[in-house]
Amino acid sequence: MSGSSLNGLGRDFYLIQWAAFLNAVGTRCGQFAIAWWVLGKTANPLTFAGFVAVATLADVLSRALFGWLGDHYDRHRLLVGCYVLSAATTLVLAGLGTLDLYLPWLIAGCLAVSGVAIGIRDPLQMSLTPALVATHRVSDAVRLRSIVGSSSALMGPLAAGILLGPLGVLGTLWLNAAAVLVALVLIGMVRTPAANPVGGARQLSYLTAWYTRTREGFTALYRVKPEWNLSLLAFIVNFSLYPLFAVLFPVLINRYFPQDLWLIAVTEGAFAVGLLLGSLFLVKRANGRWGRPGVVFAGFLLVGLAMLGCGLFSQFFHARPGWFASVTVPLLFIGGVGLVMVTVNTSTVRMLATPDNYRNRIGSATSFVSGMVIPFGALVGGAFSGALGVSYAMAALGLLIVLAVVPCMFSAALVRVLGMSDDQIKNVYKDFYPDAFPD
Repeated sequence: MSGSSLNGLGRDFYLIQWAAFLNAVGTRCGQFAIAWWVLGKTANPLTFAGFVAVATLADVLSRALFGWLGDHYDRHRLLVGCYVLSAATTLVLAGLGTLDLYLPWLIAGCLAVSGVAIGIRDPLQMSLTPALVATHRVSDAVRLRSIVGSSSALMGPLAAGILLGPLGVLGTLWLNAAAVLVALVLIGMVRTPAANPVGGARQLSYLTAWYTRTREGFTALYRVKPEWNLSLLAFIVNFSLYPLFAVLFPVLINRYFPQDLWLIAVTEGAFAVGLLLGSLFLVKRANGRWGRPGVVFAGFLLVGLAMLGCGLFSQFFHARPGWFASVTVPLLFIGGVGLVMVTVNTSTVRMLATPDNYRNRIGSATSFVSGMVIPFGALVGGAFSGALGVSYAMAALGLLIVLAVVPCMFSAALVRVLGMSDDQIKNVYKDFYPDAFPD
């Protein structure tokens, strides 16, 4: 990667990325602080799991329920509103901690509101990118977004582990609130092009507009075959990958290495480093050498094969923690690189090929379709680990990804779109699938 390839993307785009980074790291620290607080009050992991489920469900559902807003109202104002909601919930949680008021219903409500804000905010930040960045720089912008996401995933747990000791739960909650408030100020400084409200949106009642626009978004996703194929593949990947870190690795490490909890940090860190290095330069180089279609399909295969390898090798290398780490860490690093090979390229295609007045709905619908399976994936991962054993459960879920991607490699529509350059692909879905975009 050349030193300047991520420069010159525009002040406003960089402000959004800094705000996203601060918000993500702060929120992750807040999640750890809430975990310590709830577990200290209840000593019941199931109670904390319930709070996490509430936040996750609110996030996923909001993508389906409110994805249409970004295509019909000013995206910047909506984005500011989301950060205001996040700041308000963090302040309420910090206030409850200060007063030592453990009110489960209020904590759950704050986490639900925060989840809704995240579910609306993430597609908005993606949809704003083509308006802030030149077309030929969109792929660089997506890589920078991925760098920010993987860096926050790496820094969040590290920061929480460092801060919880000296600051405690209360100090960490207030630091979370401060980080989100700074992010809100940065978002307020962003200047976006003037919005063009869609005609007729304000004449409809809210419920009618919600139903109509949401239905249009999902219908468009289904009719645009490349996006539908990619969303189904993402569905399979999330179904398989989420239980790897949420269920299977913790169970495996607890079973064989109960005194070596550093393995959890090392394995998750290896995956995050793969995401980060892939975003920094590996994806750009791979695209230049092999082309976008080959890189996307290779990325899916690397994720599946990495899981398959972790499952098979962990069956034989669990006598010593060093042996286990020496096998799983390189494979998870490769899996992280593979995942970012997919996400950077498919996000770039989606942003450029989708008409502006459908971009937010298509992005939200895709996130909903691929994300709604996550809780079920965790349950199936647990069931597979009980029936097959943890190692073979990993291998089975990895094999599922490999089998799912093979038919898509022969999809002419998908290969055609992925093979187009960034300049050629601008609004191409409108030309290829006019029935998907009636207005």
